[in-house]
Order: sequence, then structure tokens, then C-alpha cells
Amino acid sequence: MNTEKVAFDIISLAGDAKAELQKALKLAREGKFEQAQEQVEKATPQLQKAHQLQTQELLTREANGEKLQFNVLISHAQDYLMTTYILKDVAVEIINLYQLIKK
Repeated sequence: MNTEKVAFDIISLAGDAKAELQKALKLAREGKFEQAQEQVEKATPQLQKAHQLQTQELLTREANGEKLQFNVLISHAQDYLMTTYILKDVAVEIINLYQLIKK
């Protein structure tokens, strides 16, 4: 798979996961904690697939000696994936805080 395709796939998967996490935060703010958790769970496989692409199609290939062409698109994909992972961690904590406050 060429690096541009990998980058676009990572961006797409991370973007879908980010949308799910944003929905989860909105649901938690409304006190719909079970639904919020379901949204977080929907985001997880998308992030895992994006991470798998990153690992198999970029990191492993380069570790095996293949010279990949670095470009801004790959940088953006990496950044978008990592910030979405951080959003997931923060969203889980915020949902937990909303639950504590609502008690």
C-alpha cells in the first residue's frame, strides 16, 4: 500500500473515532452515561485499526529497511491519530467526572 493511501486511511479512521468520542462527551454532559460509554467503545476499534496501519504499513516497513517517502500527509496522519488517542483518554476521564458530579 502506498504511503499516501495509508495516511488517508489513518486520517479517516482517526476522524471517525474522534466524532464518536465527541458524541460520547455530549451524551455524558446530558447524563446519558451508558450511551456515552457505547460511543467510546465504537471509537476503540477504529483507533486500533488506524494504529495497526501505522505499525504495519509504516513503522514495520521502515524498520525492515524500506525507505518511505516522508511527507506532510503522513505527519498529519500521525498527529491526528495521536491527538485522537489523547482525546479518548481525556473523554473517559471527563465521563467519569460527569458521573461523579451527577451522583
